Amino acid sequence: MKTCLLSILSGKETKIPKYDFLHNQRLDDKFVIVPSSDVVIVEGILVFYMSEIAKLFDLKLFVDTDADTRLSRRVLRDTEERGRDLEQVLLQYTTLVKPAFEEFCLPTKKVADMIIPRGADNTVAIELVARHVQRHPLSWNSSPSDSGSQSQRGSPFNRSRSNSDSIIR
Repeated sequence: MKTCLLSILSGKETKIPKYDFLHNQRLDDKFVIVPSSDVVIVEGILVFYMSEIAKLFDLKLFVDTDADTRLSRRVLRDTEERGRDLEQVLLQYTTLVKPAFEEFCLPTKKVADMIIPRGADNTVAIELVARHVQRHPLSWNSSPSDSGSQSQRGSPFNRSRSNSDSIIR
């Protein structure tokens, strides 16, 4: 993950391996191509778990949804998209997913710059984040002398503080 993120953050087009959730394995010959971009959003439940990865993000958003919403989304996704039966999904959720969320995901909330309650339903928070990104553009091509400041990792990008569960770059 770190290699891919560093490639993306350096402005390079990057190949991200695809994962087959139906068979629980990475697809060796399938990739998602992430083109060079001024703004990159990385989504994932464990992206802030390893501090060396979390430090790569300029803006960290933790999208906070209640347990009922997480469970209902999982049931719908796993039964409709992954062909699992309801009993299997609920057993996995109660024995593995929920305890893992509480142990590994929930503590990363404190690493976030901004916590967005209610996820995509929170249009006010989403609009504020969008405005922040528009007001503080980051340039892939700027040099330290052009930008006037460097982030903590020594890149020419300005570092902004706000709150989240995904990277906005």
